[in-house]
Amino acid sequence: MRLAFPLLFLVLLVPIAVRCADPAPGRSLSRSLAITIDDLPYASAGGVEDAGALADVRRVNEAVLAALARHKAPAVGFVNESRLQVPGERDERVAILQRWVEAGMVLGNHTFSHLRLQDTPLERYQDDIVRGDVVTRLIGKDGETDAPLFFRYPFNSTGPTREVKEAVQSFLRARGYRVAPFTVEHADYAFDKVHVRARRSGDRELERRVGEAYLDHLDVQLGFFEMLSLETFGREIPQILLIHVNEINAAHLDEMLSRIEARGYRFVTLEEAMKDPAYATPDEYVGAWGISWLHRWTVGLGKPLRLREEADPPAWILQ
Repeated sequence: MRLAFPLLFLVLLVPIAVRCADPAPGRSLSRSLAITIDDLPYASAGGVEDAGALADVRRVNEAVLAALARHKAPAVGFVNESRLQVPGERDERVAILQRWVEAGMVLGNHTFSHLRLQDTPLERYQDDIVRGDVVTRLIGKDGETDAPLFFRYPFNSTGPTREVKEAVQSFLRARGYRVAPFTVEHADYAFDKVHVRARRSGDRELERRVGEAYLDHLDVQLGFFEMLSLETFGREIPQILLIHVNEINAAHLDEMLSRIEARGYRFVTLEEAMKDPAYATPDEYVGAWGISWLHRWTVGLGKPLRLREEADPPAWILQ
C-alpha cells in the first residue's frame, strides 16, 4: 500500500483535494461501493507479527460487524491465518471468523503470514497462499459450492516483475481464486497507529482529532477517485473500498459508512461491483507501490499515471 510521497506534494495538493471532496450541488447520484476489510482477525498497530489480545480482537470484530449490519453493507474480510495460530486461543479466533460468515459476510485469502510479493521468493509466496486458506476456505464456503473465492495481495504488492506477477496470477486461477482489486483507500493503518497511541495514553483530545482527520481524509480520497474514474472511463464506476479490521475502524466505521451514504452511494457486494466492465480492464502495472486499480488501469489504457496527485494524510499524522 502506498505511503507518503514527500510532504511537498501534500502542500501542493490541498486545493485539488478540497475541490474534489464533494459532489456537485444538485447532481443526481447513483453510486455504488463494495467494502473489503483486510487482516482478519485483527490488524494490530504493532505490526503483522502482533496477533492482538483476544479481548481486543473480539471487541474490534463485533464493533465492525455491528456497523456493517446497521448500514446493511456486505463485505469481504481477508484473513491472515497466522493470526489464528495463538496457543490456547485457536478455537476462539476461528469462532470470530465464523461470526463473519453468520453475519452474511464473505471470507477471502490474504495469505498465511502477510508476505510482500515484492521481496518474497515465488515458491515461498505460493506456499503461503496455500497455507492461508486451510481454515478460511473451509468455513468461508459454509456449504455453498458456488460461493466466490477471493484473494487479496498483502500490501497490494502484485510482483516485482511481469514474469512473477503472471506466475502468481496463474497459480491463483488454478486454485479457483479471483484477485480482489480496490479503487479507494485512505491510509487507515497510518491513522490507526496515532489513534491507538492516543487511546492507550488517555489523550482524548488527540483521539478526537485523529478521528475527525480520518473521516475528512475519506472524503478527500473518495472525491479524488470519483474524479479519476470519470477521467479514465467517462463515468463513475462502482468503487471498492479497502480498510482494515483495526481499532480506528471499530471506533469510526459507522460514521464512515454514513459519510459514504451521504455522497449518494449504496453498498453492494464485491462480486456485484466487479461485474462492471471497467474491472475487465487489464492491470498492466508492475512496480513497488500497492496502488489503486484506478491508477493501474491508466497504464494499460495509455493514460498518464496520476499517482502523485493523490493526497497523503495530514503531515502531523505521518510524523
